Amino acid sequence: DLLKAELKKVIEDVTQPLVIPEDEGPFVILMVGVNGVGKTTTIGKLAKQFQAQGKSVMLAAGDTFRAAAVEQLQVWG
Repeated sequence: DLLKAELKKVIEDVTQPLVIPEDEGPFVILMVGVNGVGKTTTIGKLAKQFQAQGKSVMLAAGDTFRAAAVEQLQVWG
């Protein structure tokens, strides 16, 4: 229960909606994490959601170990 409470405190601050300012130029989101946790899939899904909201989206793959990342972004995004 202690671990659960501590984790809840850590993520509570980020449970608010992401507000992207329309008039401040590019808005950059950097995704980092260990291998195999779904970063590329999440990026593609976010890109689709932003496009559906009428936003312009640019994706850049920075994965040095997995050449298929670009193709995966093309499929999802």
